[in-house]
Amino acid sequence: MAQQYGPGSFTVGSLRPDAGGVLPRENEGRGWTLADGTIRDGGPAGYTPAGVERLTYNNPYGQTLERVWFDGKVVFAVELGELDVDLSAVKVAQEYQVVYSVELDEQGKRKREPELVPGQYNIYDSVPGMEKYSPLWQFNYVIVPRSYVPNTLRSERDCLQSGYPIRKSTVVEN
Repeated sequence: MAQQYGPGSFTVGSLRPDAGGVLPRENEGRGWTLADGTIRDGGPAGYTPAGVERLTYNNPYGQTLERVWFDGKVVFAVELGELDVDLSAVKVAQEYQVVYSVELDEQGKRKREPELVPGQYNIYDSVPGMEKYSPLWQFNYVIVPRSYVPNTLRSERDCLQSGYPIRKSTVVEN
């Protein structure tokens, strides 16, 4: 006969032989890193001296990661697809895409894919924890000349102060 399990059948640590019946100090925490199932407290956070976000991510679902500029620093993002939203009813953050050209229709949708600047990262106006952050990104196309050097623009401020034309679209990605 198979063993029956019910409430109270398991004790702390009975499912993890290495736990030794000891409860963790906390069930959540800032600055934790996770490697091979082990939580490390107080790991490095923030950015490297080169301005790259300190991130450990094993990408269990094989999603496409991208590098994005935020305020002159490189952060990482997962793009989960385009969607239609009512921009008057849904909070969105602003994403700037530096392009050589873009053509939008009367509703602000792309008529065709924009001509991207090779090697240029997109630019976010916010990151999680900021009041204006949203996981939904409205695209703004910054139109630059062919003489533009990729990644010269690295922040929303750079885009807005650049003097380059910016076309606000109704294209939104998650």
